[in-house]
Amino acid sequence: MSSKDIPESYLSLRQPSVEHDENFISGINSSYQAAKLRSASKNKGDTFHNPVKFSWNAFWKTFIYENLPPVFVSPLAALVLESSPNRAWHVIQNRGLCATSTKHHSLAFIIGSWLITYPASWLLTAALLLALFSDSALTQNIDTFQIILAYLLLFVRRLIISVKYAYFREEDLERMCLPAPDWDDQKTQRRLIGPGWSKPTDNPGLIEDELTCAMDENDICLQGIPMDLSDTNIKDLLNEESSPLFPNKTSATKENEVASGSFLFNIIMSVYKKDFVKKYRLILYPSMLLIPATPFMVRYVYGASLFGVSGLEQMISVASILGFFLGFQLLFFGLVCSIDFERRYETAKKIGDLVKYPGLRFSELFSSDEANNDSKEPIYLDLQKRVNVFAWMNMRKVLRSFGEAFYLRIEGYTSILIFYSLFCVGLLNLIIWTEMRHHISTIFVIVAIIAIISGISLLAMYMAIRLQSLSAEHRDFVRNELFIIEEEIWELKLANASPDRITDLESAKALLQQVDESINYKELIYKPTTIVGIAANNGVIGSILGLIITGCLLAVQGFVTTGIEYDAIGWFNF
Repeated sequence: MSSKDIPESYLSLRQPSVEHDENFISGINSSYQAAKLRSASKNKGDTFHNPVKFSWNAFWKTFIYENLPPVFVSPLAALVLESSPNRAWHVIQNRGLCATSTKHHSLAFIIGSWLITYPASWLLTAALLLALFSDSALTQNIDTFQIILAYLLLFVRRLIISVKYAYFREEDLERMCLPAPDWDDQKTQRRLIGPGWSKPTDNPGLIEDELTCAMDENDICLQGIPMDLSDTNIKDLLNEESSPLFPNKTSATKENEVASGSFLFNIIMSVYKKDFVKKYRLILYPSMLLIPATPFMVRYVYGASLFGVSGLEQMISVASILGFFLGFQLLFFGLVCSIDFERRYETAKKIGDLVKYPGLRFSELFSSDEANNDSKEPIYLDLQKRVNVFAWMNMRKVLRSFGEAFYLRIEGYTSILIFYSLFCVGLLNLIIWTEMRHHISTIFVIVAIIAIISGISLLAMYMAIRLQSLSAEHRDFVRNELFIIEEEIWELKLANASPDRITDLESAKALLQQVDESINYKELIYKPTTIVGIAANNGVIGSILGLIITGCLLAVQGFVTTGIEYDAIGWFNF
């Protein structure tokens, strides 16, 4: 196997390689040592990746950098917060606070930043301050709430970026302070939810990197843990291509076995190579345009000035539209959240189908020859064999941690979008019940934001609930398997069957009991899929949906109670 066939790795601590895995596997005596990667490895433990944790230091630094005006103020903040001017310079470049270096970013990125990103940020900030503190007579054709809503969309985006960096690995944050090419635009793009994680197969090596990190985090080398399958399954699997980093056969596998790392990689690839965005495009793009288009359409219907009269009013109106266009990024964030929960559900379901007779259909795993794949024997992992129980549970543990840096951010993004929807509901009630001066187009745009942002957030919540429910479903299957094995053991004892068979079943049963306890504790209690910090379940989505609906109904009641009426061009003046 040539090294050119192995995709480039962008990990900061260690580069995954077949040689490293084989050296490790050849140095252990049994598969249980492959589940003690650090203690059984001859390498230093600090070369392995640790579980991702939220960094408040990274969060607040990013929050300050993002909310201060770029080019003029945020670079000064970097000079103060970083330990040296040299580190601050690379932070400024890598985070795009004042992009000038083509070593850190492409020329297209730099030009786009100076022509669009920076001016838009300055314009929004200036427009907000002018709308809030200028003489009301100078902005009488401007609804201040609209520029506030637009700026809040920018603020939410910045909050999401702060959460992104808070879940960066420590070693990556350190590399961002070093000269290029220790860190550059390509490395940043691969770690973004949009360019990197929306379709990871477009970034060669990303799946392999994340699977390597997931194994490190769980202290497991799946390539050293075999699975015992039928001869037909083995033959069919060996005819299929796998990643050069995760071959089907290693020195730890016997004739009737394959490496569990290779199998898990193929399960992940069978799901993550799909284009999940495609089916949402007919809804996504019109929704993206609806938010910025709503105030214009309503103003046009009422005959109100679209941009205002004076230059100041026109500037604020343009800034508002630019801010509303940022809503499309929030929608895309929400969509990727839904997609990732859905992908995790499908991969976890395949892991579950693998141990349920007749097993996982070959066509669900490989698409190289779909016509023949449907006729091939399903892949079934018999949990009455201890070696398969050990492999299955370790694959589950690694799968739960796969892409964890993205996964934790996605949980956070979903929560932020939900809170933003609730904030808009509160703002709607504030305007109506306190009878503040506003244009009717503001009411329409708030309703549009609530409907679209909360809709995509609730979709993500639904996908998260499906994912979390699989843990309980798989635990129920394991407990039923234990029940059946116990009865089989009893009947074999009554029939004076072979002690070897009874020993095998008792051994598998003992390990399955540990699997049952592990799923219950880790997936249902310790680290469940969460939304707004609470384990994802129907009660959470019901509560949030109830708050949104109740808030909207309260606003309707406010309209009726206060008797708000608008003039001919749509203004309410108390």
